[in-house]
Amino acid sequence: MPKQVDHEERRAAIVSALWKLAGERGLDRVSLRDTARGAGMSLGQLQHYFGTREDMLVFAMDFISQKVTERVTERVMALEERTPHQILRMCVAEMLPLDDRKRQGSRINISFYVEALDNERLLAHSQEGARKLLDFFEQQLSAARERREIPADRDPRREGMIMMSVIDGLTSYYHLGLHTAEEALEMAMRHLDTLFGAPGAAHETKR
Repeated sequence: MPKQVDHEERRAAIVSALWKLAGERGLDRVSLRDTARGAGMSLGQLQHYFGTREDMLVFAMDFISQKVTERVTERVMALEERTPHQILRMCVAEMLPLDDRKRQGSRINISFYVEALDNERLLAHSQEGARKLLDFFEQQLSAARERREIPADRDPRREGMIMMSVIDGLTSYYHLGLHTAEEALEMAMRHLDTLFGAPGAAHETKR
């Protein structure tokens, strides 16, 4: 009998190869042919799944986003106290480049955003992902305001956008060597904890 192909396994192998190559040389220098070679298949086999490099990039970012969401959900469920404050602290720590995996991921995200500036499809995809994250932050901050954990005059969506900007800015400047990952974590937590009225809690956060 002919060997059955596990298509999900093939797609995962393609994403893994793309991720590895992008971490080594930058996303803009990775082609379909390079990715096929890295995944141990022919270009024709890869194009069975993705007709264009753009298709592959969109799938890869969705695949990675799903894995991150699953990991964050598991960590949220493991929290002893699932308050908006604790959930946001955990999410902020997860988004910062605190280990090799997260550093590589943030570099690839930056590369993806740069490509998206000149590609309408990738730009729309990036905007959709950012809005989903903003919606999540807004939801948590709205719950915090209802619980009177943040001031009543704070707009949850605006504060969520500020928080995202703080994280992205700290990540970018980490890669430029202006501060360490630990300093980025402390500054992000101080901003969040100040919003919740607990600035002294910034040093309690663990990776």
